[in-house]
Amino acid sequence: MLHLLHANFYALLRSKRFWLSAFLLTAGAAWDAIAQRGMASLNGGALLDSTIVNCAAWQFILLPCLCGLFINTDYHDGTIRCKLTVGRSRAAVYLSNFITVYVMELLFMALSVSAVLIAGAGLTIGNPKNVVLRLAVLLLLFLALTAICVFAAMLISNRSALVVCAMVGLGLMFGGQAICLALESPKVIPDYGGVTMTTNEDGDQTMQYLDKEGNPISADDIPMIPNPSYIDEPLQSILRTANNMQPGGQLWEILWDGHRIFSDDGTQVEIIEYTPRWQLALYSAAVTLLFLGLGLLLFRRKDLK
Repeated sequence: MLHLLHANFYALLRSKRFWLSAFLLTAGAAWDAIAQRGMASLNGGALLDSTIVNCAAWQFILLPCLCGLFINTDYHDGTIRCKLTVGRSRAAVYLSNFITVYVMELLFMALSVSAVLIAGAGLTIGNPKNVVLRLAVLLLLFLALTAICVFAAMLISNRSALVVCAMVGLGLMFGGQAICLALESPKVIPDYGGVTMTTNEDGDQTMQYLDKEGNPISADDIPMIPNPSYIDEPLQSILRTANNMQPGGQLWEILWDGHRIFSDDGTQVEIIEYTPRWQLALYSAAVTLLFLGLGLLLFRRKDLK
């Protein structure tokens, strides 16, 4: 196993794709921190809490692509068969690739967080304990994402592995976002025809609501109607649980630090953490073990000729 890991890390450190991705992630994270510094100069204060964890979104896109490229290169160059020819077991080859890809993600996370802290030096972290906890859950969900992508890349020996891994990452990410937004739909919505801006003699602008007939109506008199996009129980709980089990859904739960809850009259009452962090961690561990075990089983039977 150690020899396999040594060979993998040697190939990884010589990969231009790896260093280019690391540079882009680091530069992007530093740019976000600099933007926060600009906001601090304008508003008199800014926090780095969200900036530190937001870099995970780009990592979620890049990691599956690099995983597909890295493992598929072994297939294309015949390296995997060479490893097996010299006596390495299939399980060792599979696990070494899994560890290598996850260590790559750890390096990306370390570089991104370091770039934010350096570029944002002087800015404060509002809730350090919460940020550390969110980062820990992010590392676990990336472990699950790594298991899924390695599973796909190890079982697909042709060039389509990159496309499959990229589509898996994008599908989980944006599918999770779409479900999160759908679940945040309020039960009732205001029913009005439009909005116009009116200007008084002093030049002050006010928002004027119009009813369906185009007549002015005050905001307090706007009727509320049932939202056709609202997802009711028990489907809401089923979708929430299913989305929290997959890495893409967890990503938005962590980046947004919870989700919006609306009262029955359609007003936003608070932002809460619906799913406990420990539960998200258990979901990630379960997904990791599932795809790791299934991948090892199927790779043992895969025809590499």
